[in-house]
Amino acid sequence: MNKHIKGMIALTAAGAMIFAGQAWADYAGSAGIPGSADDPIVTKSYVDEKIQQALAGVQPQQPQQVQSPQDGGLVVEELTPGETLYGFAGTEFIVRTGRVVAVPGQNGDGLTDLTAGADLQGGTLVELNHLLLIPRSDSRGLRLAPDYNGKAYVIVRGKYESRSQ
Repeated sequence: MNKHIKGMIALTAAGAMIFAGQAWADYAGSAGIPGSADDPIVTKSYVDEKIQQALAGVQPQQPQQVQSPQDGGLVVEELTPGETLYGFAGTEFIVRTGRVVAVPGQNGDGLTDLTAGADLQGGTLVELNHLLLIPRSDSRGLRLAPDYNGKAYVIVRGKYESRSQ
């Protein structure tokens, strides 16, 4: 055999080994791929629900004022003087009417204004029709501006709590 034929045979053998190795790795690794039948992706709410069922009454019930639409839909909440809306992680707010200020978290962190691409520190006036995100469950929220005695309407998506002072 000449050198050219030997080179082609060696190249073909190397290619076949690489292909077989890759196919074996894909087959063997499929058990750990998130979202596969062996490793399904679940939501946090599903895991929380299963934990609550497992504890079966060991943990106290959540306060009745905590609200979360079951279908993930939107809720229009009326905000009155002395009332504060606190959002939990992932909650979204859109202030439709009124003068509303941001309430900082426990560490002084602000609300994320996704529309403006800004962080609203505590006491900052919230622009109307801006999408706000609560990144963490640390008592961040909204309340009426101190110099405003009217009502405000806020669209809420996600888990939130309404408290009067």
